[in-house]
Amino acid sequence: MKKVLFFDIDGTLLNSELKIPEGVKRELKRLKEAGHYLFVASGRPLAFISNQIIDAGFNGFVLCNGAHVELNHEIIYENRIPYEKVNDLMKMLESVDCEYDFETVTDCYIDPSYKDFIEFFKVCDIRHEKLITSFDKEEVMHRTLKIEISAKKDHDKIIEYIADKFYFDHHGTANSFEICALDTSKATGVQKVLEHLNIDKEHSYAFGDGLNDLEMIKYAGHGIAMKNAVKELKDVADEVIGHVDENGLEEYLKTID
Repeated sequence: MKKVLFFDIDGTLLNSELKIPEGVKRELKRLKEAGHYLFVASGRPLAFISNQIIDAGFNGFVLCNGAHVELNHEIIYENRIPYEKVNDLMKMLESVDCEYDFETVTDCYIDPSYKDFIEFFKVCDIRHEKLITSFDKEEVMHRTLKIEISAKKDHDKIIEYIADKFYFDHHGTANSFEICALDTSKATGVQKVLEHLNIDKEHSYAFGDGLNDLEMIKYAGHGIAMKNAVKELKDVADEVIGHVDENGLEEYLKTID
């Protein structure tokens, strides 16, 4: 029976050196050649999926925390934030000292005056040609899947506003908020893939290490947390495997026929 495997990126596919270990690459190749489906499942938009991930040969992607799902370059699910909610959020953010971007199926858009945010992205392992600074804001707002906010202060004010209006993930150490439509989660993206492929949930595997993997790990037939995962994820996982820097993923993949 064909299986479907979903992989978070940072701390799961990528080790602390931000590389896919060679052993993991070999196992991914073996599993794909055996007829199984391989998906990246990430909070990132497609624009921020690095070339090393693209070149690894995945069948598809569950991106923007589940708001964008594609298989073999075909979009099978897209969950845009309603324009009215985007517009209202922009009005609120005018009262906050922050910078933000708009993330869509194809590209990421950012105001050229947001120098700090742009400088941050320059050192990230992304496809920089997909970071667009000249654009029609109104047009982009109509097709936004995710908004990422960088705010050094006013976190409580932002959370109070978005808490019951959006799905969000708060990266406190990075002063960052990832905001999607309220009904968004990686689990929804996984569900859309399985429905499209007509494969039962019991034949699905999800691998992760962070809080935005919780729903996916709980939903998949086999929810796998890395040893380096947050405690909350380990508590709900079906199994905890080795550390990302200690060949944990490679060794587990070897057990899948």
